[in-house]
Amino acid sequence: MIDKLDSLDVGEKVLEGKAAWKYAEDILQLVSRTFALNIQVLRGKLHRSILLAYLYLRIADTVEDDPDMKATEKDRVLALFADVFRTGELETEKIRTFVAALPESWHGSEDPNKDLCVKSEVVVPLLKSLPKNYQKPVCNVVIEMCGGMAKFALRQEAALSAGWFTLANVGELDEYCYYVAGIVGKLLTKLFSADTCFISAEREAELSKLDVSFGLALQVVNIVKDCVEDSGRRVCFIPEEICKRHGFAHPSELFAVGADAQKCGAVLSELVEKAWHHLDDAIAYTKLIPNIKMRTRLFCLWPLFMAAENLSLIGNGVSVFTSDKKVKITRDTVKRIVKETSMHFYSDKWIDEAYSRIKRNF
Repeated sequence: MIDKLDSLDVGEKVLEGKAAWKYAEDILQLVSRTFALNIQVLRGKLHRSILLAYLYLRIADTVEDDPDMKATEKDRVLALFADVFRTGELETEKIRTFVAALPESWHGSEDPNKDLCVKSEVVVPLLKSLPKNYQKPVCNVVIEMCGGMAKFALRQEAALSAGWFTLANVGELDEYCYYVAGIVGKLLTKLFSADTCFISAEREAELSKLDVSFGLALQVVNIVKDCVEDSGRRVCFIPEEICKRHGFAHPSELFAVGADAQKCGAVLSELVEKAWHHLDDAIAYTKLIPNIKMRTRLFCLWPLFMAAENLSLIGNGVSVFTSDKKVKITRDTVKRIVKETSMHFYSDKWIDEAYSRIKRNF
């Protein structure tokens, strides 16, 4: 990672122009596990706006996820980052104030996520090169997500001090998922509409009815896949009300040695059903994108089909608790999804049939 950044001459001076864009493109490969692939399929202003939005949200997420920073400090630092985007000026002094508030250890860190945060003065000003109708949605989503992340960081710290961080009910799960993913769907609708005259006001309104589900679909699938891993840090996003319906007094009991895998699977299957419901909406959302917009459709289809294949593997949820490894699709499956959707992206009928086949295997 250091060699790549050294080749860009990232030092005390702030990169600008082509060098700054090259840094943004290269750092994406280092901080994204899944979205680098579909962001790369885009072109032009849509590619650049979504690339930048992803990097800004990754900065916010890195602050929120830091295990050493107190929640009150996260709240302060996230507020400083959000303040950068409250006007279209993206003022240099506000960016520097945010960077100065980051932990000293992040400066010079080999962690690409922390390096990205420290290099905010490289990536944030790039947004000003885009038209206002691309800038504003990005600014809005950063501000809203920072507020939501700060809220849950405070709640999580208070809960962990007493044992575990959990969610009481499905409403709290929906709120959490909205702030970390659902609002991204709202952003995409605005950017997709800005990028083409083929999305009318009427079609944009239809997209808006489904866009939050686009983000929620991917987030709920991740919660299902990662629940055992999350339990290692005493965090569980499976709502307590679901656990209690299946005889568990507390979500932590799902991960106890000797827990009944069938009962645990029955708990998780409720989230699996919820994920399928959101995926149904997300597929409908994708089909509203005019099929002349090949790259935009592929940007949506790739993560949705990967999520569906993951849900199909997870099945009734039991395998999540019995497998020695995280249940997830193979690279060959990813390659197949990319190949098949690239051939058939234009056909709503093919999309429906292919998605239905995956769901039937569930």
